[in-house]
Parts: sequence; structure tokens; C-alpha cells
Amino acid sequence: MKITNYELRITNQEFHLLDFTRHCWFLLAILALASCGTSHSSSSSLANSANIVQDVEEFDVDGIHILMRQAATVPVVSAILFVRGGAALTPPNEPITTENTAMAIAAASGSQRTPKASFRRKMVRMGSGIGGGATNDYSFLSMSCTRENFDTSWAYFTDVATRPAFDATEFANYQQAQMIGLKSVSSAPDAFIDHEADSIYFAGHPYGRVPTGEDVSRVTLPMIQQHFKSIMVKSRLLLSVVGNISREELTQKVHATLGNLPEGSYTSQPLAAPARAATPGAFLFSFDRKLPTNYVLAYFSIPTEGDSDYYPYLRLRNFFGGFVFNHIRVQHNLAYAPNVDDRQQRSSIGMIELQTPYVDSAVKIIYGDVDFFQNNLIRESAIREGVAGWATRNYLKAETTASQAVLLGQAKLLTGDWHDAFFSYEKLSHVTPEQLAHVAQKYLRNFNWFIVGDTTGIDRARLESR
Repeated sequence: MKITNYELRITNQEFHLLDFTRHCWFLLAILALASCGTSHSSSSSLANSANIVQDVEEFDVDGIHILMRQAATVPVVSAILFVRGGAALTPPNEPITTENTAMAIAAASGSQRTPKASFRRKMVRMGSGIGGGATNDYSFLSMSCTRENFDTSWAYFTDVATRPAFDATEFANYQQAQMIGLKSVSSAPDAFIDHEADSIYFAGHPYGRVPTGEDVSRVTLPMIQQHFKSIMVKSRLLLSVVGNISREELTQKVHATLGNLPEGSYTSQPLAAPARAATPGAFLFSFDRKLPTNYVLAYFSIPTEGDSDYYPYLRLRNFFGGFVFNHIRVQHNLAYAPNVDDRQQRSSIGMIELQTPYVDSAVKIIYGDVDFFQNNLIRESAIREGVAGWATRNYLKAETTASQAVLLGQAKLLTGDWHDAFFSYEKLSHVTPEQLAHVAQKYLRNFNWFIVGDTTGIDRARLESR
């Protein structure tokens, strides 16, 4: 390993602390519902993050685990009821779309005590919002409202959780929308490659069941009613609340509503890495029409938040993404917007995405960048450069009550510790050259490539060499 003098002044690719990927699109709806709810302002984003951490309380009420941050000067309250397990734990005899459908229809249907029409009129008048969905690792019901409408909004929110209505019209419309979306996969190469990559890379893994038209058509109203009832038990629940509410008031609210749910007996199980994470691969697909370029996607295993390698990998991704963009787009003009990103979940993956007719040349450049980071030590001054600006941008993403509630709950479910929710400036700025080289050697390997288009003549051996 040689010491290099590289200053690495290539523009750093911006990190995405809130990893709301295409596969977790419904989390965007949570933020949209509460876009008007911001936490109290601060002269420093770094100081504001410290205040958030100091203000968070963690406690149980009637067997329901709760994370709460009281923000007394904020007019908006955001609450997210997370359900542990997620779509990945859907029983094999049930369609994989069951849980997401159950949560979405429950959130849209009102409750047994409030008909859908009255429910919607009241929510619109209050400016409140309730949503639902599922990821691989958890499902959720979300609520955002102003403080003055909290009592009524909370009553509606908890009625959805405890007395869902499951409206037949909402169910039929949702089924039709899902079928349209799935049919469009075969006509959109970017959606097609995502679908194929997930099904192949996670084959045999709980994440490997991707939705199909058959899944959608098999789901029935009685099925989602039963599924919802089976997962809405206190041993699965995590409630994350941020806003102008005291611990005493929230305790009383939970005790009178969610506290009446059955206990359940859910126990979290370890999740192994997918088998494909241990070996490189290349999967080439033709398309039903001629494409002007090739769509290229690579998956590789990376550390999850809370792992000791997480911050060194974040810094590596920053540099690696900048190198890939500069060398492929700026220097060689082989692709318009090559991107290095990741999908944070219990089994996390890194992703390299680009569209290019020159696949072999692009991959050769990418592997050259991999070699650079695996075989060189980068100067500490270069590693620290740009961290402050990046930190400020990402702290601003955690300003809303909704984003804070999301981050707190996600961190607790995915890492076991809500403290992992908020970016640590100290940890990122103190990554060492040796740590950077270590994570490059450990994680920039076993790339699985998925390519859609004219794959004639592509060098498969090169793709599978790392």
C-alpha cells in the first residue's frame, strides 16, 4: 500500500442520508403529508442535530415501544406506527403484495366508526394526512397534523389501526393501479432492470419475492383483513412521534387506544446476506424493442447503518461516486449521469447505475477506480475536505417533524439503536486513510451486473472479474 499525494478535488457526489429509493416510494408520501411541519430553527445545523438527540425519549406504554421527541415550538405533530417484519415476512402461501395492500387500503378507507366520505372531508378540512405502506423490513401507518387538530387526527389515526374499514372501492382501484404498474415494467427498461436485479440478486433471500400480476390478482379483501389483524399486535409495533406533545399526554393517548391491541409474540430473527453477495455475476437481457442505449445496473453488498464500517464506507462512496462520474461522464463522455448510490435496509446493497452503448469501456473505467481505492492510501486532508458542507446539506434534510420520525423509527428497526438515525459529523470527518482502503477492499467486490439492451459482444468475463 503506497501513500499517495492525491488531493481528490473532484466534485464529491452528494450523499442521500434519507434513502427513499424507488422500492420505498411510499415513504415520500409521509414527508409530503407533513411538508409544512418543521422543527425549531437553529443557527447551526450541527447544533440542531445535537438538540434532537438530547430531546429524544424512549419508553414503553402497555407493551408498545415508543420513541418521542417533544418540539414545543413546532405547530405540527408527526406520528408513524411501524410494524416490524415487513413484506419480506409475508407467509409463502400469501401473495407478496398482501401487506402493502393491507396498509394502503386501511389508511385510505376511514374506519368502522367513521365512514370514508366523512373521514376524508374531515381530514381535508383539518389539513391532516394519514398514509400506509410496506417495505421489506417493516410496514407503517403515518399521520401528520397541526397541534390544534391533534386530538381528532389521533382518534382517526388509531381507529385506522384498531378498527379498519377496508373499503371495497378503494381496494378495487388500488388493485387496478398495481396491475397497470406491473404491466408497465415490461415496457420501461429502467423498471425492468430493477425488477430483474432484485429477483436474481436476492433469490432464496426474504427480499427475493418481487411482485407479479398473479400476486396482485390473488389478493382479496378478506385476505388483507386477516393479514392486517395478524400483524397489528403490540409485540410488532414501534411508535415514533415528533412534535408539540408531552410524554404524559402521549402516554394517555396510547393507553386509551393502541394499548387495547393484542400482545402477540413476534420475535425478530437474524437476516443473512443474499447468496449472490459472495460471488460476482453478469446477467444480460434483450428487450422487446430496440433501445438507443444499454441500461446498466450493478449490485454489491455494503455495511448497514450501525456497522463499524458504515462511516468509512460513506466517505468511500462519496469519493468513488465522484471518480466514476468524472471519468465516465466528464473525461470520456460514455454516459450522461453515472451514479453510485445505495439502498439501506437490514441487508444493504450498493448500486452503480448508468446508461451507455459502451458497456465494456465504462466497466473497465469503473474497475480502474476500484483498483485505485483498494491499492492507495488517501491523504487525511482530502478525506476531511467537503465533509462540513455535506453535513449541513444532510442535516437540513432532517428538519421536518416527519423526517425525524421516519429516521428515528428506521434506525431503531434496522440497527437496534435510534441514535444511528442522525448523521455523526465527528465519525465521518475522522475516517482514516487505512479505514478507507479497508472498506474499498472489503466491499468494492463481487459486483453483480444486470444489463438490458443490445448485449451482443459485451465481455462477460470482464464483468465477472471482480
